[in-house]
Amino acid sequence: MPNIPKKIKSPCVKICKYDDDFMNGMVCIGCFREQYEIANWLRMNEKERDLTYIDIRDRKRRYRK
Repeated sequence: MPNIPKKIKSPCVKICKYDDDFMNGMVCIGCFREQYEIANWLRMNEKERDLTYIDIRDRKRRYRK
């Protein structure tokens, strides 16, 4: 049986909003991804997406403080 990579769901919540006071306005406060991560999500491999989710959790914590 071939090794089929798991599909990691996009964190997009269809609310694209930026806050200039949070991370220089470079992170969407809907999904908490950097613009680079949003633009390249479909090209990322599984490990890159996993790392992005770790960064998302950290950014959410910082934003909500």
